[in-house]
Amino acid sequence: MQNVLNLHWKMYFYIILERRQVLKMLKFEVKKVFSKPKNKIAVMLLFVVLVVTSVLTINRVEYVDENGNHSVGIKASRNLREAKNKWAGYLTEDTLRKALEENTTINNSKEAMSDDIAEQDKAYAKYQGIAGIIDIINSAFSEFRDYNPYAANSVSADEVGTVYERRLSTLKNWMNSGEETYTEEEQKFLIQQYEKLKTPFYFEYADGWAAFLQNISTFILILALIIGFFVSGIFSDEFQTKTDSIFFSSKLGRNKGVLSKMGAGMMIVSVFYIIFVVLYTAIVLFVLGADGANCPIQLDLWRSVYNVTFLQAYLFIVLGGYVGTLFASLLAMLVSSVTRSTTTAIIVPFIILCAFPFLSRIITLPQLCLFFPDQLLEVYVDMKESGLVNLGGKVTTVAAFIIPLYTVICLILQPILYRSYSKAEVK
Repeated sequence: MQNVLNLHWKMYFYIILERRQVLKMLKFEVKKVFSKPKNKIAVMLLFVVLVVTSVLTINRVEYVDENGNHSVGIKASRNLREAKNKWAGYLTEDTLRKALEENTTINNSKEAMSDDIAEQDKAYAKYQGIAGIIDIINSAFSEFRDYNPYAANSVSADEVGTVYERRLSTLKNWMNSGEETYTEEEQKFLIQQYEKLKTPFYFEYADGWAAFLQNISTFILILALIIGFFVSGIFSDEFQTKTDSIFFSSKLGRNKGVLSKMGAGMMIVSVFYIIFVVLYTAIVLFVLGADGANCPIQLDLWRSVYNVTFLQAYLFIVLGGYVGTLFASLLAMLVSSVTRSTTTAIIVPFIILCAFPFLSRIITLPQLCLFFPDQLLEVYVDMKESGLVNLGGKVTTVAAFIIPLYTVICLILQPILYRSYSKAEVK
């Protein structure tokens, strides 16, 4: 019995010791990546991109005071929030009529009818509170693909209550016009999604979210490219520094050494992605406000088939961006393992995330382009354009299909990467 207990404790001790060795190797690989001057510069560049992108996003929200003076930033967002939240609530027929009456009153004011831009700005200052509501009316009474910014001016009080019905009828009319062809299954899917959308909409200040979601894809793209730069040398460094013979001849080189490199790569991708996305989110929403998180995305993207709130849209976009970043990084690490070249590996994320969008503009197979990995970073665009995937009669949105698809591909790439590097020959 005593021998069995001793054996048990010895096994437990060796497991702990082995885990410590792996953790040390993992820590060493991460430290090795960021000991390089070029990677330190890249981290600094990432912070600069964070600041610049945050400022550009914040400046998208603008407020005009009663004197016609324009402002942006935290003060502008507070004033705009106050103006819009006077109309906060469900957009019922009664609320829509009141907004339409207010719009008519403003349009007939002497400031709005003046040729002086300064006077027109004073009129716009009164209009800001209802701008989002009037935008919905404009969208409802415009053609499906053509937005008329003055449509509300010719809408009667009796008609304005039909905005939600017109959203569906406009879609059906467009389908029947023959301007764009959809299969029967795709038409049914679009109509079902439109019918499932809960109405009336809840309205409040959501300009912070709208500005944030419009810019987040650009930030994630830059973040993905820099993260790909970080991990591109993890597997090729041993060959570049001529230490591959030492690495692969060591006791743990071809097993836990490879795993530690993979772990370091995954850690860098995940930690940097999470930290910088959280920082960007916190900065922008702290300044512009997180109000409107539970408002439907249709307040900003009227035609979208995604029946989600601004918060849900954000989480979906961030998830797609993470999968896209992980895929590009894993592919860069695999290329560095196979080619033994850091330079070649660095180019891979650029080709995947930047060259593919250009290719999609000249290629004559648009359906194929929907499956390109760059689409993972364009979830916001897909929410706006509502691209569809039809596989054997099963219809879904592009993002809802490619995110699980590339998640599976990322899982498949990991054992391929492990086998590729662990079987590498020393030259």
